Amino acid sequence: MNDQKKTTLLILVLTVAVLTAGIFPVVAQSGESENASGLPSEIKIGGVFPIVKRPDAGRDRRDAFLMAISEINNQTGANRILPEGVKLVPIVKDDDNSAAGGTAAAQALIAEGVHIVIGSSGSSVSAAMAAELGPQKIPQISYAASSPSLSDRTLYPYFMRVAASDADQGKAIGDLVSVFGWKKGATIHTSDSYGVGLISVFAEIFKKNGGVIITDQQFDPGATDVAAQAQSLVDSNPEFILGHFIDVDAATAVKKAWEVGAIRKPWITTDGWSTTATFANDDTVKKGMQHMIGTTPAPLTGAGYQAFNQSWFDPEWNFLEGPSYSLSSGKVFNAYAPLSYDSVYVAAMGLAAANTTDGETLLNVLYNVTYDGASGSIKFNEYGEVIGRYDYVQLDGETYTTFGKWQGTITLNDGEITLPDGSTWTISDNKATMNKNIQSEKATPGLGVLESLISLSLVILVTVAIRRKGKS
Repeated sequence: MNDQKKTTLLILVLTVAVLTAGIFPVVAQSGESENASGLPSEIKIGGVFPIVKRPDAGRDRRDAFLMAISEINNQTGANRILPEGVKLVPIVKDDDNSAAGGTAAAQALIAEGVHIVIGSSGSSVSAAMAAELGPQKIPQISYAASSPSLSDRTLYPYFMRVAASDADQGKAIGDLVSVFGWKKGATIHTSDSYGVGLISVFAEIFKKNGGVIITDQQFDPGATDVAAQAQSLVDSNPEFILGHFIDVDAATAVKKAWEVGAIRKPWITTDGWSTTATFANDDTVKKGMQHMIGTTPAPLTGAGYQAFNQSWFDPEWNFLEGPSYSLSSGKVFNAYAPLSYDSVYVAAMGLAAANTTDGETLLNVLYNVTYDGASGSIKFNEYGEVIGRYDYVQLDGETYTTFGKWQGTITLNDGEITLPDGSTWTISDNKATMNKNIQSEKATPGLGVLESLISLSLVILVTVAIRRKGKS
């Protein structure tokens, strides 16, 4: 074949290729994008929750995660966040409410090729996850982890959260203690990063204000024997006791404190156990917690919350995964469920704006996401965290009443408040003045043990008296 014929044949081949390109579209190879955007058609989003060990919390948070994904995938028109042809694919893992479980969950998600992860609840669990996800450049958004240690972006560069750091809550409690003028305090908490984090922040603030922590008691999460720690609270004779743990550990601590008489002092609760779940299954814990004061995240309000509340009881999405908790029990959904829900929306908005699943690019875009969601207005600071908003609450019966709030500064309602030791205080202009300090019946716990000892002593005295009479 001469050169002229070769040239003619080549031109013919090229012409056919160009003409047929529009007729026979190129089929995307495995792993390539199959839509007009730079995103894959299926974005794998991991969700990590304490489903089995903490069913009252984990299941609701999981369901909120799944509900958000269902909504986002089914959006249409101008309301759609993700590009057409792109959907979120949820992969749910149970963290066993432990750091080891968090590590295993993260490793499993990495093996399945996730692009972003929502979770988890516990701070130590989230830290363990971050240690696995960070080196893989997989962004992680927690809906509940609050330890201040998680703000270290050198250790956890790909970690973010829509829950506030306990550094803020530590400041809120420090301001509350200052109002009452207490200078001698005791603390009890779990020994994990969650328990230690807030206490460390508070202790530093308390010290700067002239206060002294006269005893710091801690125990392992899930421990059942805390008798020594409770007795140390009694022996130290503080002006107040600050407890920081999740609800299940709080119940253990309060029950033992009731038995040994450590409830005779004012107690301060934190958001991990300022909840009815702490005493739901134990009347002794419920008695012990009466009139305790503390902090809880500011209640969720607004259009976003109302929409979430309405959607929660919509049966259209309740087929996603089971068993459910709130819906099956009829109880109000877990307080952090809306934050889990919002985390998914933040992730979707970040993905849409970044137009890529590249971890580094996506992380930078996520920091700039703003969103008015079920948990309120979300705007991230330089650490990829939101600013804390707390209410000061007190337990009365089975109801928490609000007597103030904190958002950078403290604001208390004027009025009178009675504490567990029986003292009553008048609050005016963010100052508390003691009116009287009368030990109430509630403030004298441990009577069961005391009465038993008295009864035993009487029996012994009577027995001795009878024996002596018989010998005379």
